[in-house]
Amino acid sequence: MAAADFVKALTLVEYTQTLSAGTMERAFMETFIRESDVMAAMPMLPAEQGKHTYFQEEELPTVRNRAYNEDGNVSQGRTSKQEEGIFLMDEYIKVDRAMVDNFGESKRDEQEAMKQKAMARNYSRLIIKGDNSTEPREPNGLQVRSATAEQTTVVNAAASGGGPLSLAKLDQAISETRNPTHIIADRLLKPLLAGAARSPTLTNTMFGMSDDPLGRKVSTYDGLPILFGYEKSRDASLVPFSEVASGGGAAVTSSIYVVSFAADGVYGIEGTPLTVMDEGMLPGVPLLSTHVKWDFGLVAREYAITRLSSITNAAIAA
Repeated sequence: MAAADFVKALTLVEYTQTLSAGTMERAFMETFIRESDVMAAMPMLPAEQGKHTYFQEEELPTVRNRAYNEDGNVSQGRTSKQEEGIFLMDEYIKVDRAMVDNFGESKRDEQEAMKQKAMARNYSRLIIKGDNSTEPREPNGLQVRSATAEQTTVVNAAASGGGPLSLAKLDQAISETRNPTHIIADRLLKPLLAGAARSPTLTNTMFGMSDDPLGRKVSTYDGLPILFGYEKSRDASLVPFSEVASGGGAAVTSSIYVVSFAADGVYGIEGTPLTVMDEGMLPGVPLLSTHVKWDFGLVAREYAITRLSSITNAAIAA
């Protein structure tokens, strides 16, 4: 997305609608937002020369009343300059020309469609589980960022092995998030949430349904859409029950993230627009190549993430 496109932060759904129909770029973006509800909700802003800079409030100016004939109060707030970078992504889709000769262009289309799904799931994983300390080629995701002083972690159950999701703790996580917009959970929680929604004594009117930007029905809690990443596949789910609880024990718990997907909360950044190039037949080898590039990063302003940790795969409690 070019800087001129950003009068405001655009979600990927909004940006996709600005792309020309029939282009490979639009096809990739449409798969990203169709494959992953997290990607569909993500706002995007540009990174100039590979960097995105913003100023974070550190201290507000003072305010006080005055008496007659006294000077008015003069004070300045304090901000700090913050900077986030992008991380490079170049993907190649290579298909033997004999496959195309024998079976037609559909073999290239097939591989391109699979790459689109794989990239959507990978970007979704980076948003949640990216860890720059263990893999310098990727940005820090929500899990790493939630442990910083600018964000919040709430423990669902302090016991060894964690405990069932507590709606009271979820309420706390929502209240700890500045301008919350979405809840992100593992898809294994779907049936448990449905069971809780069927119990009026447990949830009253807190659970509901709404339409997402693509017209799909989504569950909500306290008015916030619940995102689950991508549908069941051979890949691991987005926030699997493989975390160790705050109180220790086996790695059998998951986390829920309450986030503010907004231009002053959590958003993605890109260096240049996603580009798809048909490179044709490569010199010296019998391969047809498609090159996809999209350099992507992540920004999280203060108090835009609350992680609710130590949740077991068990019936939800009040």
